[in-house]
Amino acid sequence: MAKKEKQTVIQAKGPVKKMSSKADLFDNLNVWFEKNDKLIFYGFLFLSTLFSYLLFDAKVSDGLDDSTYIERAWSFLNEGKFPYFQGPAYPVFLSIFLKLFGLNVVALKSFSVICQFGFVWFTYKTFVKRIPYTVLVALLAFISLNDYIQFYSSQTFTETFFLFVQSMCLYVMFKIIDSIDSELGWVEGFKQNYMKWILFGLLFVLLSTSKSIAFVTIVAVFVYFITKKNYKQAVYAFVAFFAIRMIYQWLTATMYGANDANQLEMMLRKELYKPASGHEDLSGMISRFFNNCGTYFSLHVYRILHVRPTKYVAESIVPFFAFLTSLFIGICAIFSYKKNNFIFFTSIYLIVLCGGIFFGVQAANMQDRLIIIVMPFIFLLFYYGTYEFAKRYSGFQTIFILISSGFLIWNVVCSLERMKENSKSGYTPDYENFIKMSKYCADSLPADAQVISRKPAMSFIYSGGKKFVGQFITTSTDADTVLMGWKKQNIQYLILASLRMNPVKNNGRIINNIHRMIGPVYQKYPQKIRLVKSIGTSEKCELYEIKY
Repeated sequence: MAKKEKQTVIQAKGPVKKMSSKADLFDNLNVWFEKNDKLIFYGFLFLSTLFSYLLFDAKVSDGLDDSTYIERAWSFLNEGKFPYFQGPAYPVFLSIFLKLFGLNVVALKSFSVICQFGFVWFTYKTFVKRIPYTVLVALLAFISLNDYIQFYSSQTFTETFFLFVQSMCLYVMFKIIDSIDSELGWVEGFKQNYMKWILFGLLFVLLSTSKSIAFVTIVAVFVYFITKKNYKQAVYAFVAFFAIRMIYQWLTATMYGANDANQLEMMLRKELYKPASGHEDLSGMISRFFNNCGTYFSLHVYRILHVRPTKYVAESIVPFFAFLTSLFIGICAIFSYKKNNFIFFTSIYLIVLCGGIFFGVQAANMQDRLIIIVMPFIFLLFYYGTYEFAKRYSGFQTIFILISSGFLIWNVVCSLERMKENSKSGYTPDYENFIKMSKYCADSLPADAQVISRKPAMSFIYSGGKKFVGQFITTSTDADTVLMGWKKQNIQYLILASLRMNPVKNNGRIINNIHRMIGPVYQKYPQKIRLVKSIGTSEKCELYEIKY
């Protein structure tokens, strides 16, 4: 009879061992957690859902992407336009809620709450009996109670959806690792797990269409199997993923037309919204990698863990911290190679995905949400690594538990603080006036009127579904060039808003790219600019008609 390849499983199924006075603290904790593991699991599911509710933000952010995903979902549902750009999976699934509830922001955001629930559920199912129970409980506490992770559970960004899909991917991957039989032949090995491989391909293709950068995750799978000398599984994974990916691309191209979003070209740009700036060369990409590594591994990771100040400035970036973070992740990967296959795969996955993010994202884009999708794994490796170190020295175990308990309590305190802020939150006067003007455009202008907006997707949502034209950068300050460009787009009206550069403070500085364009036009051709409507006195918003 063929023997199965030996796999590392931390907790064996069967009767729970009794706590022993001779066992160390970690052993006793693991026994107690295992004995009460269902209660703990459902408790964290409840707490996660409760925190999602308490941190729920019923408005779209003043950013761009969250409202843009809603608009893409609407276009897919009502116009049959497939949302290729920035990953189509989330807008496609969001369109189901859009079909049921319309442009109801609260209902659409509830989809992320469901995804957060599924993320916690599959994280438990993925790691239970594969890592020490003490580590598992800490991981569940972090993903359930951390305010940064919970923030996205009430947003229409893709992060929580991605975390949910990612957790399912690892669940299936670990099931495959469990069932590897190294003595089976090529055909027999595939027959044994063919349903798992089909599900593997479907889920990893779904992951790769949730965020464009996630295409690199298949590399992590390939590297894992090669380093473990599971060559047949490496081939199965490669074939399953790319066969289903090709079917997906053929179906979408046939039904909705070719992909017109060149994500790779956009990743290679020096400046995302300025194609004229050109593309990065090799040295530029290397510089981008290290700049991003410094930003995320020395700053954002520790802000999310609440061990560095929440507010950040460029001066807060400490390259040495990034080096230590990278070193620790690398040590965990090496240490877990023979000790725990599941931690080893998680390490490889984390390294590959972070590499994709650091190479693929312009260094000027310093959003912490770009690293949030790997924060559960970073926390897991930090905790597991220090747990294994403390386990070797019984005198450190009590100190470790006290420090880690204090850390998790501090995360809860920070979440409670954000809840207080969230309960008081609402739109500032600049956005209130902007939203009112967007509604006015839908109610008072012809349905087909082309209106420029600095936040077109936000205007779209709060106007009840009127399409606006986005003007994100100053394309020219020459009056004739500006008019020529607007005439080419058939622009008839323009929203001139006083949106703050600093969202929390009215210091007189506003987002002025549209102002810089319309100013020279008004000076040279005042008769071509007519004020139609003004809303508000402080931080007012104005609507102008453009005449050619």
